[in-house]
Amino acid sequence: MKVYISPIVVFIIGLILTFSNTLKGYDVILVGEIHTDENDHRIQLSVLQDFYKYDKKIIVGMEMFQQQFQQYLDDYIDGKISEKEFLEKTEYKKRWGFDFNYYKAILDFARENRIRVVALNIPSEVLKDIKEKGIENINSDYLPKPIPKLSKQEVEELKEVMKNHPQIKNTQAFFDIQLAWNYSMAYKIYSLKKQYPDYKIIAFVGKGHTEGIKRLLGILDSNLRVFIYN
Repeated sequence: MKVYISPIVVFIIGLILTFSNTLKGYDVILVGEIHTDENDHRIQLSVLQDFYKYDKKIIVGMEMFQQQFQQYLDDYIDGKISEKEFLEKTEYKKRWGFDFNYYKAILDFARENRIRVVALNIPSEVLKDIKEKGIENINSDYLPKPIPKLSKQEVEELKEVMKNHPQIKNTQAFFDIQLAWNYSMAYKIYSLKKQYPDYKIIAFVGKGHTEGIKRLLGILDSNLRVFIYN
């Protein structure tokens, strides 16, 4: 007996297979977002779910949480603390502030499937020190030296950003903070990949960070294969 399969179903299956085959050759997948765009967050969840169907060795990195709160992320994924306690202990509202519902489904999926979630963001306190002292005068485990420089293209792009934000008065501090933000996340991803070489790292970060993180990962390890999904 012949079994009829809808063309739509065939198309969807084809998309999933193409997606998994495309990404399986990469070590790191950077999935960019506009923080308040619900569609971007649906895409992030879809990427995670689809990839998990074909490869369970995944670590999720999230810009939305600062690295010093990793223990509470672990506790939440392991079911040891409630959502309310998790948000309080990571100081989510103070340090990130965007509606948690944008990320809830992603964390729920990770929790249900015991997928490790890692905080990528640099502590606010370090950024404050950089603003006051300059990145070269900071000694921090979040920014191992030597700290790479911004590329010429990145400098030009940041200058364009500044044109639309006249309230930014200290150009060098602005540049230093953007570099520190990208470098700290890139270094965390790089460290995870060294520690767990058999795992894929799927990182959810702002779209403005993806290219910078990819460039810095190339400096840290030129053999890393990085895919940007913006």
